[in-house]
Amino acid sequence: MQPFRAMLDFDSGSLVPAAAGFSRRLSEMIGAYADQEAARSLLAHGDDPVIYTGYDASVPAEAGHLTFRTTIIMPGTIGTEYFMTKGHHHVRDSAEFYLGMSGSGVMLMQSRTGEFARQDLEPRASVYVPPGWAHRTVNIGDAPLVFLAVYFGDAGHDYDSVADAGFGWRVFRGADGPELHRMNMAGAGQSRPAEPGADDDG
Repeated sequence: MQPFRAMLDFDSGSLVPAAAGFSRRLSEMIGAYADQEAARSLLAHGDDPVIYTGYDASVPAEAGHLTFRTTIIMPGTIGTEYFMTKGHHHVRDSAEFYLGMSGSGVMLMQSRTGEFARQDLEPRASVYVPPGWAHRTVNIGDAPLVFLAVYFGDAGHDYDSVADAGFGWRVFRGADGPELHRMNMAGAGQSRPAEPGADDDG
């Protein structure tokens, strides 16, 4: 492989050149949302919104390489839960680096031992995800959330473990803005508002 450069558009999230692009619709991640009734109602009425899209760099998914991806999460909610990525662990526990490009979001991170952390993701903000931490990104704004992610080529994406166990915390639209809720059970289901200070890293 030869050295190359790629151009990033911080507003649109476009990546040129890109090896491939993808879109993730609600129908592909319906189980990710707490309000299953709201999700199914949208689909039943013929509304299958694009939740997020991404563009992958032309880098081999092999050991020794760093691949990178731009992701664009659209604004919106399912019920009152904000649009978000599916969330994943890496097949090979390894770190990941995020850079906010435009919009306003939150990164939710959860270790395999149950520790939780959150970090705001906004333009020029960088977030480091250590090995062994699942991560999910949430758009809490009224415009697309655009960010860059850099990870090891052989890291792999493990979505199933997150789908099975769920995230312990979620972000919902409240009367005064975004609210972090702690889930009472794995995956989707009941929740309660976070207690004071519970949204701090930890």
